[in-house]
Amino acid sequence: MELTEIDALQIAKRVNAILHVPGNYQGGNLEMAIVIDTTMKPEDFQDAVAAVVKALKRSNEIFRNVRLNLIFWGQEKMSAQVAPMAMLMTGTAFTEYVCSPCKKRYEELFAYLKKFQARSKVVLVFAAEQNEIVDEKATKEALSPFLKNKLLLITDQVISGTQLFLR
Repeated sequence: MELTEIDALQIAKRVNAILHVPGNYQGGNLEMAIVIDTTMKPEDFQDAVAAVVKALKRSNEIFRNVRLNLIFWGQEKMSAQVAPMAMLMTGTAFTEYVCSPCKKRYEELFAYLKKFQARSKVVLVFAAEQNEIVDEKATKEALSPFLKNKLLLITDQVISGTQLFLR
């Protein structure tokens, strides 16, 4: 996954739009989540994540003090940790990253996010192209009522949670 600076700035604009949805962000410290699909190799996503984080920090003062939940989406389990944005820009947040190639289902990820990351105002998912949605009803249920407004799925293209919901 390669992102140009313009792509990263467009993602930052979309994140700012997510924050300004009525009822989403009221000020104070921002809590957000970044999900990394463990199907990808570190060299496939590290530069893209760093570019997006840099664009976010440049675009708005809100991103100077963020509680960032870094989630590794594995085949059997998902692991979450709190990491500073600076560690994402330098790549040190991925020192213990283990690549495990497999095909995953988005509805399982969305159910996890709805259950454990409900406080996050923005959720960025960096995922491989081969993942799929098998159960449309479970996907819509997991995205409702709020996750669809907070989610950006970043693969070779950028898809919002609302676009996924309306499929």
